[in-house]
Amino acid sequence: MLNNKVILLKKWIVENKSLIFLSVLINQLAVLAIGIVNFTYIDDAARQITGVTDFARSYSRWGSEIASWLVQGSRHLTDMGLTTHIITGLILSLTSLTAVYCLNNKKLAVLPLIVSAIIGLNPWFLQSISFRFDSPYMALSILFSIVPFLWWDKKSKVFFISSIISIFIMCNTYQASSGIYIIMVLALSLKEMLANMHPQKTLKTVLLSAAAYIIALFIYVFETKLNPGLNQRGGHVVIADLKDIPQTIFTNSQMYLHRIFQQSTKLWLALFAILILLFIITSILNSKLSFFKSITFVSLYLILGSVLSYGVFLIFPEQLALVAPRYAYGFGVFTSITFIVLLSNLTPSLLSKTSKVFVCLFCYYILSFPFIYASTLYYQKEAFERQSMILADSLKNLVNTETRAIYSDTLFKDSPILINSVRNFSILKELVPSNATIYWPNQLLFKTITGMNITINQFNPKTVKFTSSELKLSDYYYEIYERDYDLYIIRK
Repeated sequence: MLNNKVILLKKWIVENKSLIFLSVLINQLAVLAIGIVNFTYIDDAARQITGVTDFARSYSRWGSEIASWLVQGSRHLTDMGLTTHIITGLILSLTSLTAVYCLNNKKLAVLPLIVSAIIGLNPWFLQSISFRFDSPYMALSILFSIVPFLWWDKKSKVFFISSIISIFIMCNTYQASSGIYIIMVLALSLKEMLANMHPQKTLKTVLLSAAAYIIALFIYVFETKLNPGLNQRGGHVVIADLKDIPQTIFTNSQMYLHRIFQQSTKLWLALFAILILLFIITSILNSKLSFFKSITFVSLYLILGSVLSYGVFLIFPEQLALVAPRYAYGFGVFTSITFIVLLSNLTPSLLSKTSKVFVCLFCYYILSFPFIYASTLYYQKEAFERQSMILADSLKNLVNTETRAIYSDTLFKDSPILINSVRNFSILKELVPSNATIYWPNQLLFKTITGMNITINQFNPKTVKFTSSELKLSDYYYEIYERDYDLYIIRK
């Protein structure tokens, strides 16, 4: 029996090798464009120096912790260059193939595969890809959210067990993927309901999915109770009180969707709106149900899918989508899944051709953005390194054993190329770390680049008045003052 399945799998791979290659190519090109910039992204700054994993203790991600040991071949991390990005690209390719197979009537096709690349390459997941150490495990969280649906219409017991295991692994790799399983349930349920395929069986599978999801989350919550270090994460891990959950869900839903709207370009929004309209029309025209039932099911899918793509963060008082885009990529996955379903419903017609044209346009603008992002990372990194050396050169003769502390109003200027790009893509402000911010990753980067073991503290120059005798250096970039063995840097 097992040998037969292996033979069938090999045959399927051979038959679809060109499509599999296409998926790998799209994902690898985008991921490697980001990886090759060699940008030290936030947490990477500490891991490059200390080699500490810290996924389990600080984030309760035991899946990431153990997987990182296997990838590294050691419990002590070192920067593996493009290795982790290549692994990330392969995982995202496998995710795309699985999603299309499940949603596109068990068949791979060119356009659905291109659309599926948005699952991992949507603008909100690019932060996750940027992490040099844990991007593969964040990608794994998406893959495991989709894998159980290979058994959606097969044995209920296998689907149920695989769902519990997969959701538990998802929680242990990156909890921001917690809405993806729900979107898949809604999408496959919608397809079956509109096709009038055994509604009772569909309802049973939905209930089974809900039970598996709840069980897996309860197991994960129990696991987190065994991790006292998780309390250091503060509001990031706090669930709302039971009585406050309805209001929290309502508030978070508004905030989440508004944030996605704010961070999207007008062109993305326009193409999205057109495709959603085409999705509604196509779904109703191809439905075997009455118009009223069809529009009801489609509306429910769009409303629930868009909101629930935020996952468990809906019940967190901390509005994480405002903290960073990497907490809100569920909507990008919802978009990709919806348009795969749209393509799976198309029959030869003018409507079909129109839909494909707009899908191609949407994919072009969304999938070209990772390359824009990669270039802004490069110029931002270059600007940081150049200004670090200039400041180090200014400080080298002023810092001595008597220096007690160093203060600055800001750190460095952002790249002018980033500032220009933000005019078209406001989300870049959130994706690309600011060079001006005085926070620990920038501090570590400055130390690593310059070799100066100093800590720069924040101060407001408006609160301190200096005399000309306290001025120690004035050049094109800085004024540096000394008072009571403290140095004060004011950027011009």
